[in-house]
Amino acid sequence: MFRCRKFLISVICLSVFASAISSYAQEDIEDLIDIAESKGKIIAILEGRKTITFDLRPNEKVLWSGSKGYLGAFLTDLHFFVISTSLNSWQALPLRLDESGKGVASLSEYIALLVTKDRAVGFDATSNRFIETLLPIQDELLAAEVERYVAVVITSSRAFGLAAESSAFTEIFLRGGETIEEIKLTYSKATVRTSDRLLTFEASGLPWKELRF
Repeated sequence: MFRCRKFLISVICLSVFASAISSYAQEDIEDLIDIAESKGKIIAILEGRKTITFDLRPNEKVLWSGSKGYLGAFLTDLHFFVISTSLNSWQALPLRLDESGKGVASLSEYIALLVTKDRAVGFDATSNRFIETLLPIQDELLAAEVERYVAVVITSSRAFGLAAESSAFTEIFLRGGETIEEIKLTYSKATVRTSDRLLTFEASGLPWKELRF
């Protein structure tokens, strides 16, 4: 009886989690993960009950950390670590030697984002996996921002969007001479105003939309 009731509670929680994403709800989401670094370990406390640790390599240095909503993350000089409330272990993305100390990390309730010189990597709390796209060689990184259900990465030649529950980044090319004027993110939508167009990317994960001036 106890096992059955525990199973039903888990199913209900997962249903609520999924329905919140499907409706792109705007209500406040409680921070469900606490994180810490101590004695060469990174630590996550999930919903105040379950503690999960990971041993860092000798001399591995933490450069950034954050927790929000269903996610917690650490960026070190060797790895990008992420954990969600539905995982039993830290997920680790190894960094290449030329990426060490050069990544930009950010976090929302559902998406963790890391951008380096050559690639953008997202982690989605629903799929619990890393999603990666290569950035154009020699492009300048102009912006990397994340909100609850969407993340955007803007380089000098392209705009990339990632939505919660999606399996890949969606990109759109910028034209020669086109400049970025403004970037605005809401919970479920990214709007990029350029010198020529208004570009929008929504949490539905559909292709970028454009409105020419």
